[in-house]
Order: sequence, then C-alpha cells, then structure tokens
Amino acid sequence: MGAYITRAMRSFAAWATDRPFRLVLLAVLSAHLLAPVAAALLAVDALRRGPGPAAVAAFASIAGLIGLSLVLGADLVVTLSLAAPVVIGGSAIGTLLGWARSLSVTFQGTVIGVIVITAIAFLILPDAARVGEILQNQVLTLLQAGGAAPEQLAQFAAVDSAEFVRVFLISQLLSLVVALLLGLWWYSLIREGVNFGAEFRALKLGRVAGIVLMVLVVAGQLTSVPLIQDLAPMAVIAFLFQGLAVLHARSNADKWPRAALVVVYVALLSPWTVAALMVIAALGLSDNFFNLRARAETKA
Repeated sequence: MGAYITRAMRSFAAWATDRPFRLVLLAVLSAHLLAPVAAALLAVDALRRGPGPAAVAAFASIAGLIGLSLVLGADLVVTLSLAAPVVIGGSAIGTLLGWARSLSVTFQGTVIGVIVITAIAFLILPDAARVGEILQNQVLTLLQAGGAAPEQLAQFAAVDSAEFVRVFLISQLLSLVVALLLGLWWYSLIREGVNFGAEFRALKLGRVAGIVLMVLVVAGQLTSVPLIQDLAPMAVIAFLFQGLAVLHARSNADKWPRAALVVVYVALLSPWTVAALMVIAALGLSDNFFNLRARAETKA
C-alpha cells in the first residue's frame, strides 16, 4: 500500500510541476480548502525552476484567486487574507529551501519569519482585534453562502474574535510547515539525491531559536499581553514538529513497531489532542538542550 501511494504521488508531482499552468490551476483550486497543498506545489516549483519563475507562478495564482472570487461573487478581502499569505509563503519557503539546502534551516526561517511578520503586523495595525472580527464576519458570510447548518453558524459566531485570530495564525503557520514537509517529500520523489526521511528525522530549531521560542511560551503563560498571547501558541506548534521529528528518529534507529507512530498521530486527532500536543511539544523543546537523538545519530 505504501509503495503504491509513493508511486502515485511521484506521478502526481511530476505531472503537476511539468507545466506551470497546471501548477497555477491546482494552486488556485486548492488554496482555500487545501492550503498546504497549494503552498507545497509552489514550493516544489521554486525548487525545480528557481525563485524567479516560482514568484511569477505565485502572483499568477493570486490573480487566478481574484478572478475566481469575482466570478463566484466571493469577498476579495477574505480571499486575499486567507489565501495570499499561504500562496506567497509557499513560493518563499521553496526559495529558502533551495538556497539553504537544509530542511532544518528552512524550518527555522519559516517559524521565526512568520512570528516576526505577525508581530510587526500587529504593532502596525491600530486594532488587531478589530481586524480579527472583520475576518470572522467575512468567513461567517462564506459559511452561510456555502450552506452551513444553523447550529454550526451559531457556534462559529460565538467564538471570541481574539480566539479566532489565534486560530487563524496557528492555521497559517501549520499550513506553511506542512507545505514545507509535503513539498520536500514531493521533490524527493522526482529528484534523485534528496532524502526526505533523513532530513525530517534531523529537523531541529536549534538552541538560539529554541530559547527565543521557549521564552515566548513562558511569557504567554505569565503575562496577559494580547500580542504575546497570540504568538505563544505558534511557538508551541514549532516545538510540536520538532518533537515529531525526534520520535521518527528514535523509531527509525530503535526499530519501533510501525503501530507506535500511528498511535502518536491518532492521539493528536483524539479527545486527548491537547495533552498529546503538549507532551510532544515538550519533547521537541527539550531536544534543543539535550540531544534526544544521540543514539539515532550514532546509528545513522
């Protein structure tokens, strides 16, 4: 089954990136519902053709999103707010990965870059909470147009605008990190000499970035500053991915049963999501100060 999926993904990646118009069309169609896929496609394009052509593809995708919104009567503000950051980010992470030739360095740059850009945007905007309320209302309008059930609309409308902003920011970072991993995996399928598994098992924030993000998490627990409260969950997400990399590295080195990692991912999607996330994130944070992959690195 795994071999079949790999072959199918290799064929898809080769077909989608062989012609720029295919990639742009797929990015436009998937930007809203499957944002990581759109960003991953643009990341692969940057790796294959370089930053210049990838930038053209990103802007063509944004133009396509605007055109589609006009045809469907959707709100342009929502379209650009939700989709444009992921589209541009996909091209950016692909360009950074092509330059750095390191998943860890690109991961660090992506996480720190998103947090810094978010902080700057919040400091510049006169009322970030108001922006969140506007976005929430626009998304609610889209849900109504899409035929969402009244009880679902009521639950969404009841969400605090500040909480909506945090969820939105987390979703943007998640989309870009997942796109980075998916894009590198697709690229490894169509380009010899690229070992996605080894790169992911070595994924690490590093001590400097780890300390900065750890301070951010602690500050989020000790203060009630809105900006810190919004940024701290993003740091936790970064530690989560490093924790997953640690588990994959130890699983590969110690020959764990395949079911062990399946249990980990099921736990992240279960009623115990928060507890599982915190445990794995703590593992990722600790890895920046204690080499939890020492045995895995020795075997490698």
